[in-house]
Amino acid sequence: MRWILKKILKVFIILTIILTILVVIPLILLSKETTPPIDQYVLQSENDFYNSLDQELTSLISDDNKDIVFLTINEAFINRVIQEKLTEENNKYLNGDFLGQLEYNYMNFFGKNIGFKGVWTTITDDKVIVTAGADYVNSSGGVMYQTGLEIIFDIVLSEDNQYYLKVNDIDLGKINLSNSTAFKLSNFIINILTQKSINELISENLDFGYFDWEELSFTVGEVELTDYLYDIDPTFSALLKVIYQENLLILDVSENGFDVSLDIGVFRRLSNDLDEPNYDRWDSDADKAIFMVNLASNALINYGMNPINPKIDLTESDINSIIDFTLADDVKFEFPITFTLDGQEIEYIFNSTNLFVRMDDDVLSIHLMMTLAKTGLNETFDMQFNLSTSVSMNDDGDLVLTIIESNIGDIELDNEILEALFGVFDDTLFVDGSIVIPQKTLNEMFEGSNIVITNISVSDNELNLYYGLDN
Repeated sequence: MRWILKKILKVFIILTIILTILVVIPLILLSKETTPPIDQYVLQSENDFYNSLDQELTSLISDDNKDIVFLTINEAFINRVIQEKLTEENNKYLNGDFLGQLEYNYMNFFGKNIGFKGVWTTITDDKVIVTAGADYVNSSGGVMYQTGLEIIFDIVLSEDNQYYLKVNDIDLGKINLSNSTAFKLSNFIINILTQKSINELISENLDFGYFDWEELSFTVGEVELTDYLYDIDPTFSALLKVIYQENLLILDVSENGFDVSLDIGVFRRLSNDLDEPNYDRWDSDADKAIFMVNLASNALINYGMNPINPKIDLTESDINSIIDFTLADDVKFEFPITFTLDGQEIEYIFNSTNLFVRMDDDVLSIHLMMTLAKTGLNETFDMQFNLSTSVSMNDDGDLVLTIIESNIGDIELDNEILEALFGVFDDTLFVDGSIVIPQKTLNEMFEGSNIVITNISVSDNELNLYYGLDN
């Protein structure tokens, strides 16, 4: 009998050891108490940032001597934004009306028992610490087990003076593993909880930036921001290229957060920039058809009077009507910037005209005016892209605009910048320092006029079209 008891006891000890190795020790090692920064999950965290943003933009608009927009993105604002994103489907979180319910204490639940505390950041002058926490709770809300994940990013300045975040350390509970092992383990656990990989979660929740899982780094640089802004509007992307080329954007990191300084005042519209002329805007194909019928009629009369070298002269108004209708909304934009400050909705509008053309003697210039305005404020912050050219046609019948000079405010645009700017819209437009509009595109602009353009020039403030009749 004693022999049997010893055997049973030995088996029990072995099972206890195995259970301890397989269950208890991992549970101890994976345990981690985390405390989210609830004091930052308040409206004031937003108000502090948006108040600063409002003051900077209002000053830029109303003060002609204001050149630099400066903002600090601190951890309180970042954590508040993350919290609002993660609790979009849980309106009970930290809502006093639901005190005592599980959803009051946790941003989300996985299954019935795993309460997700959230994700939050801590910023120092050389590191960003990202923490995530979760509890295992019983039906009455008692915490049975806690665990957490902490990722420490080093803030690194690259050779091209752009900051990026590189993983320095990953702690899963009390375990400190190699970065690659910890990442794989974290990815495995997150996949169990959410049925998604870390990469999928990052791509779904980050509007811009690039996470490299092999290098374990996160980059927000010119390429990432340019691609993000291009999806909003190509003009934003083009403007950012100039900002980077001219080193107008400065990013820095301190214990206060991420400091952003933008020297946008150099783009301010100059007093001698040309205004948009008055012209008739066509509302439909019928309006264009009427113009082209009249043009065809004049072309026929001119051809009869001068069949050897017939010519039609178009005014600024004529050209701008054609360009405005042809481009439609491809270039011009209207982008609202709205946020709530102290319970009041603040609205800024960043918009543009369409491209418009001016002519002076034998020079044709192209312009795009961009405006930042605030609802309720009479002043505006204006910028204007200017490009002056001489006009000709090449042997293929393409329209060639040879660039004389170009600028936005005080910034002179060289061919490298112009090629990048036009490349945002069409990478075939800029050829050997000139803008080349194919013959096919040019004739499509005059579709319905029954003319085929054979040569083109500018003189006496008019566009001279030499043509043949389309039989």
